[in-house]
Amino acid sequence: MTVDLTIDHIGSSGDGIAEKDGKRYYIPFTVPGDRVKASLVEEHGNGFLMAVEEIMTPGPDRTAPACRHFGTCGGCSLQHLDPTTTAAWKRQRIVDCLSMAGIEKAEVLKTISCPPGSRRRVEFIASKRKKGVMIGFHQRRSHQIFDVGDCPVIDPQLLGLVKPLRALLPSLLPRNSEARILATVTENGPDILITAKKELDLEVRETLANFATEQALARIAWRQNAKETPEVIAARLLAEVKLNNVPVTLPPGSFLQASKAGETALADFARSALGDARNIADLFAGVGSFTFPLAANAPVHAVEGDAELVNGLQNAANRAILPVTSETRDLFQRPLLTAELNSYDGLLFDPPRAGAKAQAEEIAKSNIPVVVAISCNPVTFARDVRILTDGGYRLDEVLPVDQFLFSPHIEMAAVLRQN
Repeated sequence: MTVDLTIDHIGSSGDGIAEKDGKRYYIPFTVPGDRVKASLVEEHGNGFLMAVEEIMTPGPDRTAPACRHFGTCGGCSLQHLDPTTTAAWKRQRIVDCLSMAGIEKAEVLKTISCPPGSRRRVEFIASKRKKGVMIGFHQRRSHQIFDVGDCPVIDPQLLGLVKPLRALLPSLLPRNSEARILATVTENGPDILITAKKELDLEVRETLANFATEQALARIAWRQNAKETPEVIAARLLAEVKLNNVPVTLPPGSFLQASKAGETALADFARSALGDARNIADLFAGVGSFTFPLAANAPVHAVEGDAELVNGLQNAANRAILPVTSETRDLFQRPLLTAELNSYDGLLFDPPRAGAKAQAEEIAKSNIPVVVAISCNPVTFARDVRILTDGGYRLDEVLPVDQFLFSPHIEMAAVLRQN
């Protein structure tokens, strides 16, 4: 089936959407106003997934992709869309999700977009095949690995590791196996965590340690599966990041905001919103991305479910003589209750993509004057904000921060105040 279509808008996954004869079509790599000839790939939910055969008339917001791999590599889906339009579309995603949650007329600010080459944390997939190891990302809608060469998104330090890793891994990985390689930029060089099903002997450990020296890595660690505690093979230097100029050592595999620029924009927003608070709770604190900026102005109690992250955060705060206390607590199973929350006059929460429904319900019943909500998922963000507004909070403003360039994802921060 081949159909002539005109793209009306972009859907939440980044695909162009067209309507014709009562049917809905999803067409990747298209922009509003494109007139295309597209062929059927498969039925897709309530419509049809299509592939572009020909762009007959390009839409006004189409632009040349920044990468020669775009369309094959599955890492990006929006390089063909003008950056200004992308920023506006991501902002509108937040507006639409808030509207669907029953929150109208929200003040959503203009999107702050992070620069190319600023992604400081990336997970590569390595695939061992007969002719060697491919390293990159899954191709779109495929389990096949695209062997990455260039990338306009990630930090050049991380891209520079691809060729050396491609040379290292053939002797380490079993045939027809895959590995995950989490690479993070730190103050003292890249930090690498490899996840692969392989028992390490002395020879492999020596090979990995030599690789760390040759590539000037801060640290290299290994684990056989994602649930296993990583084994540090070589730690040449501390795998540190600076959070508001406080050095914090990262445990292997730690979550970190995707870019320094994005982290700074979110932290500045939070500090401004909570500037008058004198006792702050930082929930889902992680390594302390927001704990340390906030602690420059007021005491902060950081709560996080990962004990290793909490220990690192508290040790860094102690060294810097900052007014930080901490607590290891699973906020999904045991959210801070209203009576506990009422001792604070400012609060920030930054949960994973699933959001923080149970914790938001407790915050909504509290008397905390100012709350900052940070999220990377507009849907769960809107749900949690609605819980707070139903409890008597007023949504003042929302800041979109695009640190996931050329993807449909967006980070956002909101400030809510008691009515």
